Amino acid sequence: QISVRPTDELPASLDAPLVFRGYCTRRDVADAKGKVVICFTTKRAGLPSAAARVQAAQAAGAAGLIQVDDPYFTIEPPRWPAAYARSVTLAGAPAPAAPALPVMTLSAEAFKALLAGSGQDAEAILKAGGAKEPLPIFDLPARLQAKFHLTRRDFTAENVLAVLPGRDPKLTAEHLVLSAHLDGYGFGEPVNGDGLYNGALDDAAYVGTLIRFADRRKGKPLRRSVLFAAFTGEEKGLLGAHWFVDHPTVPIAAIVADINLDQLRPLFPLDILTELAEADTSLGHSARLVASGMNIRIQPDPEPERGLLQRADHWPFMQAGVPATGFIFGYEPGTEAERRYREWYQVRYHRPQDDLT
Repeated sequence: QISVRPTDELPASLDAPLVFRGYCTRRDVADAKGKVVICFTTKRAGLPSAAARVQAAQAAGAAGLIQVDDPYFTIEPPRWPAAYARSVTLAGAPAPAAPALPVMTLSAEAFKALLAGSGQDAEAILKAGGAKEPLPIFDLPARLQAKFHLTRRDFTAENVLAVLPGRDPKLTAEHLVLSAHLDGYGFGEPVNGDGLYNGALDDAAYVGTLIRFADRRKGKPLRRSVLFAAFTGEEKGLLGAHWFVDHPTVPIAAIVADINLDQLRPLFPLDILTELAEADTSLGHSARLVASGMNIRIQPDPEPERGLLQRADHWPFMQAGVPATGFIFGYEPGTEAERRYREWYQVRYHRPQDDLT
C-alpha cells in the first residue's frame, strides 16, 4: 500500500511529523520544512504534476513526500503490481530530481487508515481531489518513522537491430525505423493466482509484427532502408530507445522517421486510429492519406493527460528532432469498443492477464 522511490542518496532513516498540504503547490508547502508532506496526486490538467510536487517539497525543505493515489482517476489504475515498483536507470545517467528526498506513494485505502482518528474525512478529501475542488490543509497528530534499505544490481540488456537496405540508390542512405519493445517482466507478483507477466500485447505481438514484416519483405526492399529495432528496457523508462538515440548505428540525420508499435490493441474492429503526435510532423498527414483509403479515421490522443506520448519508444526520437509516432485502436465514446478499451486497462494492462485470451 506504500511504495518508495529508490535513489542512491535515499537516507537510511526518516522520523518527522506528518502534514497534509492538498495538491502541494509551492504556496501550500511553504511551511513544511522538516516535515513529511502528504499530497493528493493526480494527472488532471491544471494541477501540479508529480515533478512539480517534488520540486515544491524540496524547495520548502521537507523531510519527505507522500503522494496519495487518486481513486477517481479511472482512465487507468494509479499503480501497477510490485514488479513495476523497481527503478532501473542507464549507467551514468543523471540522478532524479531531489535524490535525497524520500518520495513515497500511498494507496487511497491506506490514506483512509492514516487519517483515522484525526478528525478529518479521508473519503471527502479523496472525492474533492478527484473533482479538482479545493482541498483542506492540516497537520496530523502523528509522525512517520521509516528505515530504508537499498539493493543495487548491474544488468546488461541488448537491443536487437537489423537493416533491410533500400532499393533506390538515391534514398537507400535514408532509414525508416520500425520499432517495438522486447522487454517484459517474466514471473512476478501473482494476480488472481497467475504470476507470469506474459506481455502479449505489451509488446510481444508487435515484436512479432516486425519479424513478420521483415520476412515478407525479404528480397523485396522498400525505396528507403528500414531499420528494425526491438528495444529493451522500455518498461523501465525507454532505456533501450534512449541508448540507441544517444549511440545510433546510423547517423541520426539519416533517420527520416520512427514508427513505433506499442499496444495498438486490436480488441475490437478497426474504424478509428488514435495517432500520437499526429499534428506535430508530416507523419500525421501521411497517416491520414493511407487511412482514408481504408475507411479508417485518424484522431489525436483524446486523453493527453495520461502522457502516452512520453511513455513509449518513439519519444526519445522526437526529443532528438526525428519525426516519430505511434498508434492505438480508437473508439467512439459509449460504445462496446470503449468498454473493451477500458476493461483492458482495468484488468490486463501490466498484469499477467495480458495474454493470448
